[in-house]
Amino acid sequence: MITMVELSRGITGAFKLARRDPSGLAWFDASPTGYWRSFWAAVVVAPAFLVLDLITGGFGEDAGLRQIMIQIIAYVIDWVAFPLVMIVVADSLDKWPNYMRYIVAYNWSAVVQMSVLLPVAVLAVLFPAPQTMMLAQVVTIILLVYRAYVAHTALGVGFATAGGVVLLDVLLAGVLKALSDRLMAG
Repeated sequence: MITMVELSRGITGAFKLARRDPSGLAWFDASPTGYWRSFWAAVVVAPAFLVLDLITGGFGEDAGLRQIMIQIIAYVIDWVAFPLVMIVVADSLDKWPNYMRYIVAYNWSAVVQMSVLLPVAVLAVLFPAPQTMMLAQVVTIILLVYRAYVAHTALGVGFATAGGVVLLDVLLAGVLKALSDRLMAG
């Protein structure tokens, strides 16, 4: 179980990184225990993710037990697939010593991302005007840059490599989303 202090430290570190303050890394517990506990960010983000899925039609009108199970399993896979792939990437980049620190920062940064994304998504759904759609696109770009900054800072790689790491993450999430959407339709 995670303590409120650990939760607070993880979120504080992520917010500091969002402000481009590399001292945010000092707030993370990059030990093996801190690594595993950073996955509690998935629990913190889950309610907002559920709301996001509901407002964007992710469950459909007649979502039954099968669709709900697919969404839950896809959510869990999404949270573990990228860290698994990053083991190989960190090894190939000769950045294994920074792997746990990066995944801890990556996991906690999801809380920051969702705290920004959810209100914008709600606004876009409630007011589907070109201005809100543009805002959603700008916020998405900003969040991708934030993710690249987290990779750059925590993994200790250049910005081009950090961009590649983010691209890998986006592509992997896209494949998982396509698969879960196909299962939901079937």
